[in-house]
This record gives sequence, C-alpha cells and structure tokens, in this order.
Amino acid sequence: MKYISQKYDGFEFEFSAVNVFLGANGVGKSTFLNEIRQHFVNQGQNNLVYVEGGRTIKINDTLQLNRQNFQQYDRLDQAKSQHENKRKSSLADRVFDALIVLDKQGQEEKSRHSDAVEEWVESGSKGDCPTRSQPPLDKMFEMFNEIFPLIELTFNTEARKLIATKNGVQYSPSQFSDGEKQVFSILADFIGLNEDHQIIIVDEPELNLHPELAERIWTLIENEYPEKIFIYASHSINFSLRENVNTVYVLSDDADKIARIDSFEDLERVELSAFLGGLPGILSTNKVVVTEGHDKSYDSIFYRWLTEDSSIEIYPGGGCTDVIDIVGKSGLWSKISTKISLVGVIDSDFRSREYLENLENQGVVPLPFHEAESFLCIPEVIVAVGNRIGSQENELTSEDVEDHIFSNLEASKLSVAAKRVFFKSKITLGVSLTKKVLAKSDSTEQLIEELKGAAEDEIKKATEVCSVETLQRLLEEEIERVDSAIQTRDITTALLLLPGKELLNKLAPKAGCRNGDDLMRSLKRNFKPSEFEILGQLQKSLLNAVGS
Repeated sequence: MKYISQKYDGFEFEFSAVNVFLGANGVGKSTFLNEIRQHFVNQGQNNLVYVEGGRTIKINDTLQLNRQNFQQYDRLDQAKSQHENKRKSSLADRVFDALIVLDKQGQEEKSRHSDAVEEWVESGSKGDCPTRSQPPLDKMFEMFNEIFPLIELTFNTEARKLIATKNGVQYSPSQFSDGEKQVFSILADFIGLNEDHQIIIVDEPELNLHPELAERIWTLIENEYPEKIFIYASHSINFSLRENVNTVYVLSDDADKIARIDSFEDLERVELSAFLGGLPGILSTNKVVVTEGHDKSYDSIFYRWLTEDSSIEIYPGGGCTDVIDIVGKSGLWSKISTKISLVGVIDSDFRSREYLENLENQGVVPLPFHEAESFLCIPEVIVAVGNRIGSQENELTSEDVEDHIFSNLEASKLSVAAKRVFFKSKITLGVSLTKKVLAKSDSTEQLIEELKGAAEDEIKKATEVCSVETLQRLLEEEIERVDSAIQTRDITTALLLLPGKELLNKLAPKAGCRNGDDLMRSLKRNFKPSEFEILGQLQKSLLNAVGS
C-alpha cells in the first residue's frame, strides 16, 4: 500500500505489514499520522482503527447500563455501532463501548450454544456435542494475564462487575497503574477486530508503558492479526527494532532527508540502534559535527560551546571507526541525504601521526591534542577560569599550570610511551587473494601455492612489526619524545601525549573547580572560544569544514 504525503511535499511512503515512523520532537509525527488517518477515512476506510497519543484512560468497574445509555447499548448491533463510530477517534472514549460489545458477544454465543445443544439432544445426541467458543471477555482476560502473570481478571455477571485478583487480594481495575490500564484498554478494543479492520494507526505506542511492556503488548496484537497493516509513530529505538517490524521511516522536516530502512534481519542490532538513535537529530539540520563519545559525554557539551551555532547538530557517534563510517556515509549511513554536511572530529589519543594525517583525507578533523578535554588543560584557560572564580588563596599562574602538566608527564612517561607503541604495533592479519589472482588459478595446486605465498607475506608482516627489536626501537623513540617535551617545556606536545580527561580532573581543583565537568560549565558561563587563540583556531577550522 502506497501513500503520497502532502505534509512531506509529495514524498511517497510504502506501507508493509508493520511500519514505524521514528523522529525527534517537532518533526510532526502526530500531525503526519492525522494526515494519513484522514486520507484513509476520505478513501472510504470506515473501519480504520486509531489509538491516539497523550491519552489518559479511565476504566469503569461495572458494565451496568442505565436510563441514559440503555437505548445505545441494549442490543449487540447497537453497541457495535457505537464502538465502531469511535474507532477513528479516541481510545480513551471507547473502552466502555468495547467491553459492552465483548460481553454481549459472549452472551449471544452462550445463547447460540445453548440452542445448538438443545437441538442436538432433541435429534438423539448423534455425533459430537456442539462446543462453545471461548467468550471474548475471557480471551481478553487470558491475554492480559499473559502480559501480567500475577493479575487474574474475572467478570461477575450478576453484579456486572469487573474484578482483578493479585496475590489473593481482590480489587477493581480502576485501581490499575497507568500501564496496566493502558494494556487493559488496548486489549479490550482490539479483541473485537475483524477482517474489515485493515489499518491500525497508533500514535506513541510506548505511552505510559515500560519499554519492554510496550513491545510485548503490540507484538502480541500484531501476532494475533498478521493480515493487518500497523502504522506507528514512536520515539523509541527499541520499539522500532522489534522482530515484527518490516519498515522504519526516519522523519525530518525536509522531505529530501527522510530515510527508509528495512531488511533488518541482515543487520546487527547494535549497529541499527546506533544508526536509528542518531538519525532524528542528524536529519533535523543541514550541518553536523560528528564527535567521538556518547550522548551525554563531555564532547557534546564542549563542541556546542565551541561552535556557537545552534543550527549545527553535535552528534556523538561512538568510537573512531563509527565517526569515520558516518562521515563517509558508508553502510547504513548511506541513507543520509547528500544535502547534509558531515564533519568528523577525532581525538589524537595514542594514535600515530601517519594515521591521523590519513584521516584528514576522509573528511575527519584530527585534534592537535590527546582529546577534547585537553583543550581545557591549556594553561591560559585554567588560569582564566581560576581567576574568574577567584576562590584560590594564591593567584594561579601559567607557570604553575605548566609545572603540574610536566610533572604529570614525567610520572606517566613509561605508560604514555608504552600505549603509543601498542597502537603502532597493532596489525590486522588475514589471508586473502585478489580477484585477478583467483581468476588465474585454474587448478587446486596453483591455488594452494598462491595461498601459501599470501600466508607467508602475512607472517612476515607480523614478524617485522612485532619483533623485539622493532618494539624496543619504538619504545625508545617515544620515551625520547616525552623527555624532549619536558626539557623544552613544549606544552603542545605534552597535551598531545597526556590523556586529557585524567589531566583535566587533576588541574580543575587548581582553578577552584571540583572536576573537569565543573570547569567546563564555568568556562561556558564566562568565556567565548574566541578569547583563547588555540580554541578560536579550532572553532574556525570546524566552522569552515562544516560550511557555516
């Protein structure tokens, strides 16, 4: 089934069995669902089922009719009509209707079964005794119990009262938690679906529900009605990654940026989760700086302050390889619109100069220091923050900060040198042959010879890189580099070699801050990046790269 959206400038959506529209706040998911709903209603889909977002459910404990509603619900066809008329609007307003219908269907089935049994007896009890199908209310209670195993539901037909029992204690369903009320209402509404109800539209399926509970209830319903089309709008990555989901559309204000993802079975859940989690924010703008780290990391705060441009999205992509994949739009990231400018930022870490220089050709900006925290270790920055706070007994000087940095570098010399050697000695081994070589190998013997040669080359590479002599030479070179930085008081090299996060947490108290995060907040409140030369240079470099 296809649908052309007016909201999204004629974008054509194709619906599979289970579809999820994922997007950040403000992209108009609810508005879009309402557009779809109205379209199908206009097309004559009068049996469409809609479950709204923002719903608050009230459950009636009794199904007793009164003088006001007797005419509406007295007969089954009347009750059904009342319920069906409300299916295209609010779930909260039709729970009572749904329960009345289920009860009356059960009564009708009981009467039919009684007549059938009486006819069977009168005809001489030939053949099997007519069986009675499970009453709809009982089926609903059973499904509720599958989701909440500790709660049993019953219906007192004489008192016309719904009863819940948990751990031997009876109480009314009106006392359910919001999540329990939500599940109860959804099941009551959906048990009565038939072949005429082809399209199910649900806004915020996870509303008021624990994520696992939302997945369970909607998966249960989808499995119960595999022939229907489900259309959801959700914030939840996990809900989008359920096994039943066929298609995910990641929405954006710009129709050209909408991304469709399907064929999940061939993709790793971790990869998909990272991808779907990042897309809504990325698609909300044309300019993105992709950093290492995670959503609540220091990097995200630092780069937002550094860029001073609210139109730039700062997206923490994870590790170094993740950043490279995103910026290069490889794999799943090829779904990103070409209109989006992506610039990656990589910490120097313990990586070699050659490795970092190679990254520049891949749209990635390597930092001149060990990591982003290192920029706050610049003596000029530490002194400025310390003096602005003014809580130190003695005024902090750049020389004091430098002394602390070089003292830390001297104490960490062997550790820093060793880690840099470890990175340089990392190699990937694997025997492989080019297509050209494989094409020329027309016999088993010839192919074996080619494989032997390839294997010997790999062994030689490993022997050369990991030989004792090579490792000793590399270690001596790195130790010499550390010693040189200390002797010449080269701050730039020192901040490249020393892990920035550890160093910042040691230096922050010198400026009157508890830790690195506290110092970052103080810097953000009191200063602009342009007030510090090297931060101003980094800002200009990033803004130029992203096209701002």
